Amino acid sequence: MGLRTVLSLLVFFLVVTGAATGAISIDATPHDAYIGDRIHINGTIDGKNLIAIFLFVTGPGLDGAGVTLENIHLRAGSGYFTSAFVNPDGSFAYDWDTSFIVGNLVPGKYRIYAVNVPLNLARLTDTDSISVSSTEVTFRRPPPRSLPGFGPCVFFLFFLVTATLGLYRRKEGGP
Repeated sequence: MGLRTVLSLLVFFLVVTGAATGAISIDATPHDAYIGDRIHINGTIDGKNLIAIFLFVTGPGLDGAGVTLENIHLRAGSGYFTSAFVNPDGSFAYDWDTSFIVGNLVPGKYRIYAVNVPLNLARLTDTDSISVSSTEVTFRRPPPRSLPGFGPCVFFLFFLVTATLGLYRRKEGGP
C-alpha cells in the first residue's frame, strides 16, 4: 500500500470516526434566485470535533447521486466534493457563486446537501453513523440584460442626431 493510500485512509477514518454523530442543519439564501446569483449556504453540526462538512447538489439534468458545486459535471464522491470549514462552535458557511461554475444550471428546483462524511446520495446507507441535511433553492433565468442607461429614447435620440448631421453635411456640400 502506497503512502498516498495510507494517508487517504487515515484522513477518511479520522473524518468518519470524529463525525459519526451529530445532527446537521443547513440553510441557503436566497431560496428563490436567478442563475448567476451568489447563494450563501450556512449551517451547524453538533459534532464539534469535525473540521469540514461536505456539500453537493442535485437538480434538473444533474447526476442523481449529486455533483460538486464548483463543477456540475463532476459526480460527488470518489474524492470530488465541495467542502466547507467547520468552526470550533460547529458552524459552517460557504458562498456558492453560480456565475462562476463549470457547467450550466437550468431553471428549476435544486437540493443542496450537507453531509459529515465524503459520500454521495448513492452511498448514504448507514444512517446511524451518517448525518445529512438538505435545503432547496429554485433558480430562474436571469432577466434580459440591457445596456445601463440606454433605453429606447436614447437610441431614438442617437438616430435623430445622426440623421440631422447627415442632412447638415449634405446642405454644406460635404460627403
